[in-house]
Amino acid sequence: MPLALTRWLRSSHARFIGLILLLEIVFGAALLLSVTQLVRSNLDEADSATAIDMRDALLAIGRDEGAKALTSAVAEQARNETDAVILLLTADGRIAAGNLAGWPPNIPVRTSGIRAKLYRVGDRQPGPFIISAAPTFDGGRLLVGESTDDSDQIRSTIGGALLTALLTALPLAAVAAWLVVHIIDRRIVHIAETAAQVGAGRIDHRVALDGSGDSFDMLGRTINDMLDRIVGLLAELRTVTDSIAHDLRSPLTRLRARIDRAMLTEDPAALRDAVDGISREADALLAMLATALEVSRMEAGIGREHLTPTDLALLLADIGELYEPLCEEQGRALRISATGPAIVPAHRELLGQALSNLIDNALKYGEGAMTLYLEDAQDTWRVGVSDCGPGIPSEREADALRRFGRLDPARGIAGAGLGLSLVSAVAGIHDGALRFARHEGQFAVEISIAKGA
Repeated sequence: MPLALTRWLRSSHARFIGLILLLEIVFGAALLLSVTQLVRSNLDEADSATAIDMRDALLAIGRDEGAKALTSAVAEQARNETDAVILLLTADGRIAAGNLAGWPPNIPVRTSGIRAKLYRVGDRQPGPFIISAAPTFDGGRLLVGESTDDSDQIRSTIGGALLTALLTALPLAAVAAWLVVHIIDRRIVHIAETAAQVGAGRIDHRVALDGSGDSFDMLGRTINDMLDRIVGLLAELRTVTDSIAHDLRSPLTRLRARIDRAMLTEDPAALRDAVDGISREADALLAMLATALEVSRMEAGIGREHLTPTDLALLLADIGELYEPLCEEQGRALRISATGPAIVPAHRELLGQALSNLIDNALKYGEGAMTLYLEDAQDTWRVGVSDCGPGIPSEREADALRRFGRLDPARGIAGAGLGLSLVSAVAGIHDGALRFARHEGQFAVEISIAKGA
């Protein structure tokens, strides 16, 4: 067998076509058997009913008019009915009338619906009959049989027609299966070509959608969404890389300068101050990298296993108590608006860190009194911080949520641009989201936490 044919027979195309043909054969065979059996049953019932009617009519003649009238009726039926067998025996077993040479040994005295092949008087070949027999009123026996030649011919014709239709349908089914495989193959090949183009670096290629909403359209839309997400992640990666390079340059430069000064000084006090400065710069770098790592871990879903029942109202009270002195030092008021209990599965440490970041941002960029609040929003709890500052412009909200994304181009305020990224990641592991809100002259940043999370 040629190698190409062997490979094709092992392919999914050949299996699919073979499956369609197998189903066609099984369905056709089942249909052929069921229809043939149904036709045979109906025809046999009709022939049996004819034989029973004839038998009962003759028995009625015998009961009403006597044995002589019954014998005459049977003799007349034997002469006139060319498609039937009929036999009447007397009580002592003699043939009174009929077209059979004797009572068949396999036919009981009382029966109906038995198929048998019998020789009529004068016939050279036996014929198929459905037999009905019963005793007569005077102790004799009466046998009536209806020929099934016509019924067998009808059944044979129907069976042959169905078999011919099945054999005709097989090549049609093969062609239909090949067309289906060809259509499916074209869709899959197009998706594969798009994947190959993307793999070759042409990331802007997308799977063409036909708008049908079928499984292939859904698959193509999912792949396109995935590619869009990859493009977004690559853009974010470039932004993060550039931001890290920018944000690390200044502290590393200061760190190098402090080291140089420490190497040149012989004053113990100046050396100690230089080492302290080096330590602070190193701590700031470590904190920046740790925060970036923590955001990446949370975006990957790490931390969900530490969700425990937590009362959000108590958590806000603890954070408010911790930050009230710092807010008072800066001349800002911090109010707590939380009614409890509000117990949900939460990561207390990460959620506390997220709220602390929101308070820190409000202290740096906000104005006026701050409110740390908890609100019931049907299926979720909303926790956040609001103040009277101008907030983040709507067109810059996406920039604020990027890692290392800072709205201060001069970077005049200390920070790495990771605060809101961390808050958004914390909301994500609680099956929630970060949201910017403006109402009643205040700007708020809040996260939602699902009540049933």
